[in-house]
Amino acid sequence: MQYIHETSGFHVTKGGSFRKWFGNLEYLVNWESDGYEIRNFVDEKGKQRSRPQNMDYYFREGITWSTLSSGQLSMRYSAKGVMFETKGSECFFRDNQDLKYVLGMVNTKVAGSVLSLMCPTLDFHEGPVGRIPVINDDERQEFINKLVDESILISQGDWDSFETSWDFKKHPMI
Repeated sequence: MQYIHETSGFHVTKGGSFRKWFGNLEYLVNWESDGYEIRNFVDEKGKQRSRPQNMDYYFREGITWSTLSSGQLSMRYSAKGVMFETKGSECFFRDNQDLKYVLGMVNTKVAGSVLSLMCPTLDFHEGPVGRIPVINDDERQEFINKLVDESILISQGDWDSFETSWDFKKHPMI
């Protein structure tokens, strides 16, 4: 899947509605010339109006989620080539082999219950999410990764069946 568009627009995670595994890629950000326009956006007095943060992490593979929710946490896979912003937080791994295993673990009801105790206001910012306990089970990791891959593919197919998807081709009922 290629996320770079001819217009120098890149997908950006901005949160969105409850959706596990994949999706909510509704926006593009203009990052032409390494984000020149955004990094130099000033008001009439010359004061900078935008300040991109953590740019070393842009375009990396990770896990994204909506930081504000009216319900439970839903985490999604974010492929290389996607940017993020404050309401579409993203976490990254030094060794990407654990990424899908952790995604599988945090999308469980158990992790949701733990997080509801840590975030009673349903503001799922990085602090509490980063403290969700995940037990590494090497014996089951390959099996869990396979299930997560299947879940991502199913969710991506569902996402692409709607006109809000950049990869929409036709409605499945046609």
